[in-house]
Amino acid sequence: MGEARQSRLDRTARWGRWLPLALILIGVLVRGWALGAVPGGLNQDEAFAGYEAWSLLTSGVDSWGYPYPCYLVAWGSGMNALESYLAMPFLALLGCTATALRMPQFLCACLSLPVCYDLLRRMASRRLALVGLGLLAISPWHIMLSRWGLESNLAPAFLLFGFYFLVRGLENQRFLLLSAAAYGISLYAYAINWVVVPLTLCVCGAYLLLSGRRFSWRCLLGAGVILFLLALPLMLFVLVNLNVMEEIVTPWFSIPRMVAMRGSELSLSNLFSAQSWRGVGTLVFLQRDSLLWNAMDGFGMFYLISLPFQLLGAARLLMDAVRSIRERRYGWQCLVLLAAGCSVLVCLALVEGNINRTNSLHLYTLIFIAAGVDWLVGLCRRGQRLKWLPPLVAAAYACCFLLFTGVYFTGYNHQISEVFRSGVGEAVAFIQERDFSQVAVDRSIYYPQILFYDQTPHQVYADTVEYVGEPSAFTDLAGFGRYRFGVDYTALEEDTTYLVPVEQGAAFAGDGWQTRQFEGYLVAWRE
Repeated sequence: MGEARQSRLDRTARWGRWLPLALILIGVLVRGWALGAVPGGLNQDEAFAGYEAWSLLTSGVDSWGYPYPCYLVAWGSGMNALESYLAMPFLALLGCTATALRMPQFLCACLSLPVCYDLLRRMASRRLALVGLGLLAISPWHIMLSRWGLESNLAPAFLLFGFYFLVRGLENQRFLLLSAAAYGISLYAYAINWVVVPLTLCVCGAYLLLSGRRFSWRCLLGAGVILFLLALPLMLFVLVNLNVMEEIVTPWFSIPRMVAMRGSELSLSNLFSAQSWRGVGTLVFLQRDSLLWNAMDGFGMFYLISLPFQLLGAARLLMDAVRSIRERRYGWQCLVLLAAGCSVLVCLALVEGNINRTNSLHLYTLIFIAAGVDWLVGLCRRGQRLKWLPPLVAAAYACCFLLFTGVYFTGYNHQISEVFRSGVGEAVAFIQERDFSQVAVDRSIYYPQILFYDQTPHQVYADTVEYVGEPSAFTDLAGFGRYRFGVDYTALEEDTTYLVPVEQGAAFAGDGWQTRQFEGYLVAWRE
């Protein structure tokens, strides 16, 4: 009996070592496979972040001429800068390609896998950590955000890193410095974090102090200084754009004034709005919004079969938190619930929420689901009759994952490629190769996509850009360089090359026109 028991323990230990690595490997593979081609094309915000990175890399200024700004002007009302700065070394190595632009998201998402595992292992148990890692590795939400370069989608990774080092700081207070650094960097990933981070740190910090945790003033002061210094440019940015002070422009750093400031995206009145509560409830429990690039119908963010486990896990954490409060001791469940509550409050205050705008909340949703599955596994291990249930749950998630990947890399990619204007990049490369001097571009194509694919030098852009009307919160262009936006299909010009959707191909069926198709777009010209 002793040898048999030891053999089982040895097998369990081997599984404990290799299973996390296997799950991480699966997560990395599904996030990295055909990264530059799936999703096809580029989202307009993704392309703008890429062009800003290219402009900063090659000329030292963004598209509006600001040297290394803390916040990008971009469309006119601003764009988070972290994605562009992180993409610069990859663009330098790989050129202006979708793969290079998506590398920051990919790497941060992959790093999130072991960090999530170690966070849950330190807070709770190795079993809960394994469940949480497995769920994150196969999560449709996390896989999808890791595969394209929306700048706000960097926020979940840095919020996770900040929370992880905060928990590590309970064991070794020097990790509080890294927590402050991660939270400070997250401010440049998404402007909503300007509210989420201070609220979370104040509430969680107050709880830790009230629960009897004591910290070295040296470590707290160091963490505070790090966070303050990282946040300082953005605090000055707010003052500049409230017209309290003039913008700051130096050769190596700048704090620009936006054409228009988007200060109305958060409203405290929404906390009492039934519509806002319904919207957040739809995101949290039904795991969907109306945006194709955030979720796929029928799968949700963590698969629709997760809802019972999510409710069960939230109830379990709440009961454990109440118990720890009654016993006047620290409980990690309280820390998670308080941090999740802060995110919920900010999400409710959003004027218009969707999955990427509420991305500060999804890590905690994952923890609730993992806690529910972990509770079920523990219950079944105690009851001999239910031993079949955990393998069944694992098989159900595996089937969901296989179905998701099967759809994502095939039918879904065809859909999203149309939305992301797949084929425009190849068409622009063809225009460059033929050196057409004047190109009319259909309005269905966003000008940042042309900027990125064309690698337009900043000086050329600055000297030739023409706006439609006055610059505004979402500035539109009449043209720049060789490109003009807008096509009059009733009066085609012989000395102009056209970049249009294939549906408009009939306009170029007359004598003398030649066309070349690139997926959903074609280039038409006369010799």
